[in-house]
Amino acid sequence: MPQYVSSPCETVILIAKGVAKISKRGSTIVVSTPRRDSRGSTVWESQTIPLLDLELLVIVGSRVRISSGALLMLSEASVPVIVHSRRSNSVLVNPFDVRIAEVRRRLYSISENPVWAVSIGVKFIEGKLYGLINLLRYLTYKEVEKGRDVKWVLSELDSVEKLMRDEKGGIRSADALRIYEAKWSKKLWELVSTFIPGEYRFTGRDPGSRDPINSAISYCYAIIYGLCTHALIATGLDPYVGIIHSERAGKTSLVYDFSEMFKPIAVHTVVVASRVTTLNVDGSGYLTKNPIEVVTRNLYRILKRKHRSWNYTARGEIYAKAWELRQNIEKGLPFKPFIYSIK
Repeated sequence: MPQYVSSPCETVILIAKGVAKISKRGSTIVVSTPRRDSRGSTVWESQTIPLLDLELLVIVGSRVRISSGALLMLSEASVPVIVHSRRSNSVLVNPFDVRIAEVRRRLYSISENPVWAVSIGVKFIEGKLYGLINLLRYLTYKEVEKGRDVKWVLSELDSVEKLMRDEKGGIRSADALRIYEAKWSKKLWELVSTFIPGEYRFTGRDPGSRDPINSAISYCYAIIYGLCTHALIATGLDPYVGIIHSERAGKTSLVYDFSEMFKPIAVHTVVVASRVTTLNVDGSGYLTKNPIEVVTRNLYRILKRKHRSWNYTARGEIYAKAWELRQNIEKGLPFKPFIYSIK
């Protein structure tokens, strides 16, 4: 089931889900999917996408086959390939021609400094939590305009902000930061559930759940992880170095750390999508065809937005913040968190 989502600049995000084959023909990507003909035989139908038009390839599940030729062509063109599954997400990105060795040596050294690690980790988490607070305030004002009695959320947010400020000064270790993040994320997720339609029975974030809201969030996170991996590698940083998340073989810990700032974008996407379409999942727990297209369109619409407090679009800020992190590591320049804002 190939799907194509065009962004405002006419590039294409290709989503491949279910049984499909991806190969190359000249300078095009070919996606083939099976169907039954009138005699009951399997016939493969193919569609082509020019490589120059392709911005991102998202493979959902484990039944899509991709040829080595297609992978090589996508790699040479620096088109990220994101594989989203129930258990994990993988991102395939070709290393960029940057001075990798020098900055990585500095990253490995400075990441051993607990003071630096906590100071940068706090910035990542600050970006996430305050971005969620901004989103919740925006959603509250919009609902109040419609006559819904949700002003109490604003009082809750004022209280949360005060308590967060009081507690932040006491964070001295990565463990303390993880406890701080988990505590306040849980509280903010409870408030997010106020703005999810009641029929979904959503009560909070659960990555292992197969309900439509959590599945949609996991899908959006996978795309954000892909963009963050792309940005960090383009900057010359090692995506496997852990600051907040612990290091483990094969785990892109820095991606998970860095991406915290951009997760409110995914939350906003899913709240909007849950209201404009019916989100449902298939037997494997993945979003079905129409919901996955609606979610992807909304995510990229938000990523293309630019707020007056940002220098770039939300998507551009991912790359700008990766470069800012490198400048902090190499030269000790200040790092300011990305904080999602709507108005």
